[in-house]
Amino acid sequence: MPTVQTILDDYERLGWTGNDPMSQMLALRRDNPAALADLVIASFDRELSHATFLDAALDLMDDTAFANVTAAAWQRIRDGAWNTRLASVLSSAAIQAPQVFAGHWDVFLDVVTAKRSPHLYYEENAWRMLDPATVEAWRGRLAEPPSGDDAMRERAVALLHSRHPAAVRDAAARLFSDDPGKCANWLMSAGYAQEHDTLRALHGESPLHIDFGPTLRAPRLREMPKWKREIDAHHPTWHARDSHRSGARFGGVSTHRCGLCHEPLHRLLMLPQPAAAGIDSATPVSFDTCLSCVGWESDGPLFHRHDDAGNACAHPSQQRDIAIQPEYPAAAFVEADVALFAAPARWTRQDWGESNGRQNLSRVGGAPSWVQSAWYPDCPDCGRKMSFVMQLDSHFPQTDGGEWLWGSGGANYTFWCAPCRTSAHLWQCT
Repeated sequence: MPTVQTILDDYERLGWTGNDPMSQMLALRRDNPAALADLVIASFDRELSHATFLDAALDLMDDTAFANVTAAAWQRIRDGAWNTRLASVLSSAAIQAPQVFAGHWDVFLDVVTAKRSPHLYYEENAWRMLDPATVEAWRGRLAEPPSGDDAMRERAVALLHSRHPAAVRDAAARLFSDDPGKCANWLMSAGYAQEHDTLRALHGESPLHIDFGPTLRAPRLREMPKWKREIDAHHPTWHARDSHRSGARFGGVSTHRCGLCHEPLHRLLMLPQPAAAGIDSATPVSFDTCLSCVGWESDGPLFHRHDDAGNACAHPSQQRDIAIQPEYPAAAFVEADVALFAAPARWTRQDWGESNGRQNLSRVGGAPSWVQSAWYPDCPDCGRKMSFVMQLDSHFPQTDGGEWLWGSGGANYTFWCAPCRTSAHLWQCT
């Protein structure tokens, strides 16, 4: 059985050449799950680049171990240390456990402002945990005359992502008072839209992950190497375990047709009780799109109106009398029941890049995991920014035996305007 020191020594000496640190890490987890924390902490004093097996170890350790590891890394940094491994752990903490910075927000701001190499990533996610006292103190600083220093700007950016609406509004005004368009884009990056004198949140904070079950997961699992299947089996975002909300239906086709190519719409997810998933609808909703046209023929999002039964119908603005012939005709997703479940709170926020294929990014509600920049479409009926309600990752089986990718393997985002009962779909990829 490999030891912590053996795994790190072998990687420091050999890297990935003639060495299998991922399998060694997984063997360590099977023998002693608590040792994953020891492994990551022992790496703090080593310069180990591209050590994705340590990122996977962070993902697989339980919440208590993760809290201990991030606290240890944060203490090292407050003591003056900084290297690739500490920056990586701190980046994960910013997404998954920003409460570790409580009581030290000014120190964390200094770390962000320093912009040292190696870089700290995902810091904007941490600011959602700012406490009210710090928010008020920093809002007071915003009222000071502009100084041009990086700390003042970063403090404003922090407040923009704080989820405290008054602070968000003040920060946006401070940063972009002379550029309404840029201000709107930055507000979207923080998940807000300005409507007259108020801000409206464009996403919730309580996602439900989608457990696709064996039927939909089997083709992808067969293609995975053994080590990746093991990560999948134990990662808390993939499996509902004992707690889930059933009744959702994935895949198949609709009786309604695409307004552009006139072929049946492809079903993404049918929710008999959307309100239970945080979606503003008292009746069932089926989120459908045309996989052949979205992103290719629609020149932007595909929009649909929903009838009283929740069925998606082509929006009049995208209804053509003469059907187009899609360049990339697509088969439907394989149809199956799926379960929605609340993963541990640590997975409330996820980043597409940081996930690196280990995490399940398909979720209903919560905050989007953007592949590129944040973008919420305008409702074609009322003009308001639409609210985010769902994202789907790539690699779903299709009825023709294919595997679906959004572009080169990105994600699709679904939006909802409750007053107009209108949905929208768009995807992003690298």
